[in-house]
Amino acid sequence: MNNLIHEIFDKNGPVANAMPGYEVRHEQIEMAEAIESAISHSEQLIVEAGTGIGKSFAYLVPLAEFALGNESLGIISTNTISLQEQIINKDIPFLEKALDKDFKAVLVKGRNNYLCLRRLHRSEFQQKDLFSDQYELTEFTKIFAWSYKTQDGTLYDLEEEPDSKVWSMVAADSETCLGKHCQYYKKCFFQKARERINDARILVINHHLFFSNQALLKEDKSMFPEWGCLVFDEAHSIEGVATEHLGLSITNTGARYLLDLLFNLKKQKGFLLTIGDQDSMECVEQARRRLDAFFKDIKEYFDANVKKEDSDTLRIREKNFVENNLSLPLHDLAESLLVAKKNIKDKEDEVEIASFIRKVSALKDSVQLILSQAMENHVYWLECSRNKKISRVSINTAPVNIGEILQEELFNEEKPIILTSATLSVDNGSFKYFKDRVGARKAIELKLGSPFDYINQVRMYIAKDMPNPDNVTDYAIKAADRIKRYLEITNGSAFVLFTSYSLMNIVYEELEGYLNEKGFNFLRQGNGLTRNKMLASFKKESGSVLFGVDTFWQGIDIQGKALSNIIITKLPFAVPDHPVIEARIEDIQKKGGDAFLEYNLPEAVLKFKQGFGRLIRSKKDTGIIAILDSRIINKFYGRAFLNSIPKCEIIID
Repeated sequence: MNNLIHEIFDKNGPVANAMPGYEVRHEQIEMAEAIESAISHSEQLIVEAGTGIGKSFAYLVPLAEFALGNESLGIISTNTISLQEQIINKDIPFLEKALDKDFKAVLVKGRNNYLCLRRLHRSEFQQKDLFSDQYELTEFTKIFAWSYKTQDGTLYDLEEEPDSKVWSMVAADSETCLGKHCQYYKKCFFQKARERINDARILVINHHLFFSNQALLKEDKSMFPEWGCLVFDEAHSIEGVATEHLGLSITNTGARYLLDLLFNLKKQKGFLLTIGDQDSMECVEQARRRLDAFFKDIKEYFDANVKKEDSDTLRIREKNFVENNLSLPLHDLAESLLVAKKNIKDKEDEVEIASFIRKVSALKDSVQLILSQAMENHVYWLECSRNKKISRVSINTAPVNIGEILQEELFNEEKPIILTSATLSVDNGSFKYFKDRVGARKAIELKLGSPFDYINQVRMYIAKDMPNPDNVTDYAIKAADRIKRYLEITNGSAFVLFTSYSLMNIVYEELEGYLNEKGFNFLRQGNGLTRNKMLASFKKESGSVLFGVDTFWQGIDIQGKALSNIIITKLPFAVPDHPVIEARIEDIQKKGGDAFLEYNLPEAVLKFKQGFGRLIRSKKDTGIIAILDSRIINKFYGRAFLNSIPKCEIIID
């Protein structure tokens, strides 16, 4: 037993003295001791920490002890901004005060979140050439005015998120940074942040930034110093984030946006006007024509080959399925920009051109890689939006097996790595699925239950005799009737969770009249409001009912009566026809495995646990969970879902 850990969390210890009503949580102490041991022995540790354990305190105390005691760097990586803010603004300041220590902790944001003063003032000088209409000029004026009063110079400090095109012209960027040669170096927001990072002992980042940095390491670059210990909180999200960062995606809108930044003939705007490079302007227009034709070919191929009318993805199995008539004009554009760069006298223009050359070349290379299917053990696919207003078409690739890559590039490190979440185990506590998916095969395991009294805090209603969810019309009608019944029990205050927008919209339409009649404040995802605005409205009006898909199953912490009811409409099996999921299923089958038991079921169980976990967030919370999918009691695999959650009162309804 670690005496220091025990003293800190003891009923008479410093945490108790600083927190009125403090209760010792033995699970928290056990977690902190296991982490301290893993750090001291440079081991990897997976901890499933049930809701209410206080896992951030459990890893912060041993991490701070290690980082401060060894003059080393500890990194905490989370998936959500809300958890980052909780750690940096609430948990760390509390522990610093309680323990009378300075953790030297810094929140790290990606470079593009910072305002570049040099680019800002240059854009002011060139604004007539750069910004295409009054809206963009107004957006720029707001940023310019804000630049004089902001303290940290990041996007998070702006009252409203600015237009992305305008921000891209003034954001910090590694390619356009003049470093110590910049006249604004001493005032630079990013350089000040970098100084704080270099002096820090604990960095709080997100998974996206961590995996972006992993890619930079291959080029001998890094956003932060070498770490000595790494904690992944919300570790259940690692596979998805890593897949995104290790893959490639090219959209028609993104490629067009890049060309518009260079030059737009119709609007007579763009960077090339500021340097008067006529040859490159012509190359841009040639590339734009080829770009439009290229994505038109892709859209036609998609429409001719997609099997389901409502599907927005199509897997590509053949190389060069359309002609690559885009890489050559992009090559010509990059060459033309290179000539301009050699002839330019102004250092600031030179770095801007160099940045554009890199981006155009990267686009060219990505097109070639995807069309030629040059990367082995990758899946390739198209996506076409069904939104009539936005015709968004993309070509994509991603690795099939992230675990093998992460095992090689991350988990072979002889450094302590802690992975924690409330949802990592399946099938009565097995971590095998998670360990295989992320490549942490040599990690020690620890499963800790929640200190909450679920037997007395939760009633679970399981609807029997529901139609098969595949029979969408019958199922939606019956589900709507059940939802009414369960909403009556708690007078609203409910999340209704779905696995697809299509089913959600059908059920929502069935219930709209009833919800109006009852006077509920009801909110539907995809109806114009952002996730944060939906949550703010939900909390503000008592008895609210929120209809949500994927993002509302996880990462949300609403305590008290505001959320007293979670209705899970369908067991959250992923749609098997998404190309990445399909490829992963095929990969398991090729190796002689059972894809349902080894992939589909564990994935669904983990998401189910996430949905269940939204309800009870404190010892005082009570409420109901309603499951509208009879398969949980009628199918052999239903027990896997019920075994994965804390024991509670179950009513077969």
